[in-house]
Amino acid sequence: MSDPEAKNLLTYTSGPLRLAVLKRDPVPGKLLPARDAWTLLQPTHAVRVCTGEDREEGVIRSGDLALLLPGFGHTLKRHHANTPFGFTALFMEGPFPEPLLSSLQHPPRKWQESSFAVLRSLSLKQLFSIFTQELANPDGVQLMTRELFLILLGAELSRLTEKEDRGRFPYRLNRSTLQLVLDHMEVHLGSKNSVPELATMARCTPDHFIRLFREATSTTPHQYLIERRLQRAVTLLANGERPSDVAKILGFYDASAFTRAFKRRFGVPPSEYAQEAYERQFPKKQ
Repeated sequence: MSDPEAKNLLTYTSGPLRLAVLKRDPVPGKLLPARDAWTLLQPTHAVRVCTGEDREEGVIRSGDLALLLPGFGHTLKRHHANTPFGFTALFMEGPFPEPLLSSLQHPPRKWQESSFAVLRSLSLKQLFSIFTQELANPDGVQLMTRELFLILLGAELSRLTEKEDRGRFPYRLNRSTLQLVLDHMEVHLGSKNSVPELATMARCTPDHFIRLFREATSTTPHQYLIERRLQRAVTLLANGERPSDVAKILGFYDASAFTRAFKRRFGVPPSEYAQEAYERQFPKKQ
């Protein structure tokens, strides 16, 4: 006999991400948004979002994409008594790459007025749809695909909150100057990329450059450099480079420092990821 709940609820996992597709309410207790997780939610029909003692926070309309903030213990209920709902939910527990980490650590004030925020960006809806379909694919989502989604998600959230931050600093890095700095950092990922040198390129003092860079990218120059090194490491390891060589190419102090940074960021040591990448490219014959 088939399990009705198994047909009604599908779940998938990739690293720190957990996808749930519920075809019809009620919502199983095990599927309620995790208290410590950021959750992207897209319902099939309107749902009422409640917290605490059945306190109603607002309504998410059919097809809207909402970001549920952690720490509230959300519950979801029918907006119309006779209209059942389902939803697609992506639970995100981290660790997160930049700029997503900064966007989540410092959400705009308007988001904090409620326990969730409806995201109006069409690009974000399209990105969410593409990634959740990929995650539900039986072949699974590889680390590079997952990281790309999280980076693009962070970039889009940063874009959506840019207006609120615009008044914090009267002077901004214009697009061409920022691109010049980022291109320089990309070409010299294995070098030190000192702040004074980058500030000279941007024609400002080092302290002012750090403020402008953070305002433009939601991260510091050093954090950005480390993140880009780790992202490049994923590509190099997938292409067959040895972890010790990757550490040297990307300017890490030594192989141990690279291993610690990679494992902290991705949850697995670089040697294990390199082996998995090799086995995907050259599967053993049955």
